[in-house]
Amino acid sequence: MISNGRNRSGSGNGRERILKAALGVFSARGFRAGSLNDIAEASGLTRAGLLHYYPNKQAVLLALMEQRDTKLHVLQPGTDRTLLQLLEDMEELTAHVLENRAMVQLAHILTAEASGEEHPAKEWVAQRYSALRAVMADAVRRSLVAGELRADTDPEAFAALVLAVAEGAENQWLLSPETVNPVAVIRQLRLLCEAARP
Repeated sequence: MISNGRNRSGSGNGRERILKAALGVFSARGFRAGSLNDIAEASGLTRAGLLHYYPNKQAVLLALMEQRDTKLHVLQPGTDRTLLQLLEDMEELTAHVLENRAMVQLAHILTAEASGEEHPAKEWVAQRYSALRAVMADAVRRSLVAGELRADTDPEAFAALVLAVAEGAENQWLLSPETVNPVAVIRQLRLLCEAARP
């Protein structure tokens, strides 16, 4: 798994400067074209100074993704939310996510590249998806108890479906933002669930 530099010495301020610079570089040049040298220069550090915090470009990208998830409380346990409540919350969360197109694009790049067997971020991405599905599956179980879903609904399969809809809508939005609105897609899924109540 990629080290994101958290165990390295140095101030959080240095990491913040690097991540802010990296987002600017990746947004302007793309992940592949943006280099560690570009990030170091934009953050006011030398390449060696940057490597003190992050061992490679993938680690910088991973740290950006973790920072976004933390700020948006993406992996926060669902507490007592049912699926319908979770989907309603997801509309607002999705709207916030879409405010930063570059981050959405970077997240999808990381996810796609991490599907390779030898990719250093594969474990992190797999664990993230597992955690997201677990939160959603718990919400589905609460909906089953509340009688909001058919009794034969499979919580794990439905959780994977919700995640697939959300991620797929974002992918389509990246290609056709004037045509696909991920917030509206999540809302439509919630309305379909409400209409299909037993």
